[in-house]
Parts: sequence; C-alpha cells; structure tokens
Amino acid sequence: MPKNETTIYDLLYNRTNPINQVSVYYRQATSARNSSYPYISGDTFRAFADYVYDETRQDKLSLVKYGEIIFVKTDSLLNFFKSPFDSIKEPFVLVTHNSDASAPAIYESYLLNPKILIWYASNPSVRNRAKLSPIPIGLANAYWPHGNLRKFTFALRNHRKPWSQRTNLLYVNFEVANNKAQRAKALLQASKIGNIQIIKQRITLETYLEQLGNVKFVLSPPGGGTDCHRTWETLYMGAVPIVLSSGLDPLFSKTRSVIVNDWSQLTQDFLLSFNFSLNDRIIPNVLKARYWRETLFRHRHNYSLVSP
Repeated sequence: MPKNETTIYDLLYNRTNPINQVSVYYRQATSARNSSYPYISGDTFRAFADYVYDETRQDKLSLVKYGEIIFVKTDSLLNFFKSPFDSIKEPFVLVTHNSDASAPAIYESYLLNPKILIWYASNPSVRNRAKLSPIPIGLANAYWPHGNLRKFTFALRNHRKPWSQRTNLLYVNFEVANNKAQRAKALLQASKIGNIQIIKQRITLETYLEQLGNVKFVLSPPGGGTDCHRTWETLYMGAVPIVLSSGLDPLFSKTRSVIVNDWSQLTQDFLLSFNFSLNDRIIPNVLKARYWRETLFRHRHNYSLVSP
C-alpha cells in the first residue's frame, strides 16, 4: 500500500479514536440504512441526527431540545411542515437530504420561522440566505451498489495518483438524457478538447474509480438535481470536478473544483492554466463526516467540540 494513500485515508478516519467517539456517527444507523462514515452521504447526515423524519420512520418531535438535529428526507417536507413541525417547541437544526429535489423551494418562507435555527440542505434552490447552508450530496448511500464503501476505500488507497502522474486531462462519464439541456451543451464543448476520455458504455464501480484516479479534470454537469455523486467521487479520488455555478458554490470553493458560469468557458487552454499538484494530499474538510457533525452540533447550548 503506497504510503501517501494511507495518509490520505487517515485524514478521513483516525484509527486512534475511542470506539465511543466513533459511535456517535452511527446513532440512527441500522443494517439497512448504515452510515458511510468517514465519508459523506445522505445517510451519514441521517445517522448522526437526533431525530429522523423520512420514508422509513417518523420520530415523535415534541421532545426536541434546543439545537438538536432533525433529519428530513426532502421529499417528506410536505408532511413534515404540518403537525410534526407544529409539535416542535424548541428551535432546532434542520437537515434535508436523500433526494434530487431542491430545498427550501416552495418552503422558503420557513427560513423566517424562529423555530429553525439553520437549514442545511442538499440541492439548495436559492442562494445567499442567512439561515440556509448547502451540504454535499456526497457518495451514494451504502445500501446502493455504487455506494460500496469497501470499494471506495480500496480505490482511495490504491488508485489515487498524484496530480503530476495522471495521464488523462479530462474525463466524461454521464448519461446525457438525465439532464439534456445542460449535459448536451457540456459534452459538445468538452469534445473540442484534446486528451479527453469519454466513457460511453457502462463500466464497473471499480473500473470507474480507477479511471478517476488517473484523470486531472472530470466534467460534472447537473443531473436529476443540482448536485451529483460524481462530483464528490471525483473529489475523494483527487481529481478536479468542473461544475456549473449554483447554490453549491460555497462548498466547491472550499475544494479543488473549477466553477464555470457557462460551459463555453471550458477550453483546453483554460484547463491547462490550472496546476493542483501542490495540494495533492489534502482532503478538504467538507469531505469529512467529522467536520459536518462538528458544524451541526455547534448550534446547541454548551456544546464542547469533540473531533473524533
């Protein structure tokens, strides 16, 4: 196992942590809905929440204490903002995830409700709202074949090449039909670039991750939602996603990402102007489960930071 890859993984997961500290990331986890710790996924957020309101369970919310975390599947907001929301007495932290749907969308007025301390949302529908903070879609949940943590960890340790050793400049691997308006335009522009690898057939997760570890840039236009797993898979594997400017910009600006306002900006000279070789071994905080748990727990009274 290459030494640098062990270091990369240890940045995500500290093996010296006492088991009682790591266990906080699995509070709501079950064998069917496990956390992706130390990686980020929808079920990573779900697992360390205090309460869950989704398609599998609807916790009683009348006992919510100040600053506690309620995880809501974005598709369940319609029902959540009825009697469950009315039953909550204390201000809380809202997390919405596990859906391609955007938030707050038609529920934007709830940002003004004093019961919501802050709303952390995947696929944010608006920008620059004081009480709305974007969170990553992350990896696919662990119960999906393409969310297999064992395969991700193997790839991270064995196939994440240093920037200077990557042989392909640009990588394209997506279904245009999932968002034809954006993806067709992105693909057309990318096709003008030399040293491009375009994958047209279905490949295994192992092959896909190995390819990510050998490319410098990955074209990552939106699909069913604003965010997509590809972007975060790319970041974990040390490549640089090229994304369209959106409400996720505050997240991507903290990573090795290239944000464009229009796909016409994508040219070979533009890509060659970047050199990310100096920070090969950095895992941005926004890719770490422990960072997000600390961030969400800051909102409760008398919370002392613990960094498992």
